[in-house]
Amino acid sequence: MLEAKKSKLFEKIFYVYNHNLLKRRFHSLNIRGSENFSTKDPNFPLLIYANHSSWWDGLVIFEILQMFAFENYFMMEEKQLKNLPLFRKLGAFSVIRENPRESLKSINYAVKKLKENPKTAVVIFPQGEILPNDLRPIKFFNGVSKIIEKSEKCYYVSIAVRYEFLNYFKPEIFVNIGSVKKIENNGNYEYKKLTNELELELTRDLDKLKERFVSNKLNDFENLL
Repeated sequence: MLEAKKSKLFEKIFYVYNHNLLKRRFHSLNIRGSENFSTKDPNFPLLIYANHSSWWDGLVIFEILQMFAFENYFMMEEKQLKNLPLFRKLGAFSVIRENPRESLKSINYAVKKLKENPKTAVVIFPQGEILPNDLRPIKFFNGVSKIIEKSEKCYYVSIAVRYEFLNYFKPEIFVNIGSVKKIENNGNYEYKKLTNELELELTRDLDKLKERFVSNKLNDFENLL
């Protein structure tokens, strides 16, 4: 697997580039639920899992996380990371989900990062590929729950992302950050059951986000652009 090679300087430079890129391509980046991050115990790391409906998802989440003092890492498909090697300087590391042995290396690497620093946030797209936003049922690989199991104690949170056209030439991004939940492994762990629970939770979050968009209940979103 390809490990991250984080560079604080590159991250600062890329943030400026990414922010301007999003402003050029989108009318707004609207988020709600950012206050949920403040409920996290600072002594516990954070695992973020999100839907994957667009190539933009990683850049959108990178933009949002710059609001917080997390040490960010992103799990990324290896063939994509080989094409975009500079992303390793932003904390990207690779995964080959089709290969169980290589996939386990990536899971263990994510766990290592979570254990090294309680300020760490690891981002994972457990669907494993880009899929339509409204495709149901949402299905995850088990890696996300295995990371939780092996890290023994951490918080986890869902991020639901939608891209929509409203009254503007450029599309808008809508993001819902779910409730932050705490896991402490007590020895009675069922990762397949947790995977199903995470699938259902993100499905509910995405459906609620769509419902808010359709009913025009968007007043509590904050625009980052």
